[in-house]
Amino acid sequence: MRTIVCISRLALGVLLLMAGACNRATEPLPPDDPAQETQHSIAYLKTLCSGEESVRVTQDVVIRGFIVANDLYGEFYKTIVVEDATGGISIAAEHPSLADEYPWGAVLTVRCNGLVLYDYGGKIMLGTEPGEYGVGRIPREELPRYLTCSMPGEGEEPPTTPLAFDQVDDRHVDTRVRFDGVRFEEPGIAWCDVDPQTGRSIATERTIVDAAGNRFTVRTAGTCAYAREPVPSGTGSLYGVIDYFAGTYSLRVTNREAVYVTAAAPPTAYP
Repeated sequence: MRTIVCISRLALGVLLLMAGACNRATEPLPPDDPAQETQHSIAYLKTLCSGEESVRVTQDVVIRGFIVANDLYGEFYKTIVVEDATGGISIAAEHPSLADEYPWGAVLTVRCNGLVLYDYGGKIMLGTEPGEYGVGRIPREELPRYLTCSMPGEGEEPPTTPLAFDQVDDRHVDTRVRFDGVRFEEPGIAWCDVDPQTGRSIATERTIVDAAGNRFTVRTAGTCAYAREPVPSGTGSLYGVIDYFAGTYSLRVTNREAVYVTAAAPPTAYP
């Protein structure tokens, strides 16, 4: 079996419609953009919440980077993850289908003044005033005030950092990475377990193993569209965003992006 990245036709259509507003994620904003003078790195933004549970941004801080995760396939519920050259950050947003308006691979400009930085188990997130369940989500009607989506430049796409398990550290949190030559410890088991009382899929951790026998956790949300499908068999590459909570790193798969080949499947059977 071979599984590769897949983007919905609707999301692709949104990208094409935005082609006339093409900007480059790795370059400063245009000189005539009022946000140009206040553009900062994601790493700088995170320093504003150092040592505190939550901090309201009161400076005219603007960040800009690639969208490397969203709610496509239900993988990141009401969340967008944006990454620049200095790191990444999760943005909590209230919207029934973020992937349609903020598709994977697009460039996102975020005007942070008025939003809240929140330390969730050691990971800094961006949203609104925290509530009982953590950082609040930016209301749908206010999203255009803070978020502007545009096309990447020709040939540009979100970066992918190939890593070994022991190379993962704080700088990789909320950034897109790839693990090569790995296998699932329990091939064929479903991505997510099922709650026996409700019958619903629940967030579940599985383990991948490299050639040296080292292990790493893969965490999948119960809202994921493929939650009850089996994890890949064989050895291959797994793409995703590094997550962190209370001293532990894990991988969150994005865009259902895995490249696995099983010995039993002939090459002509690959889609």
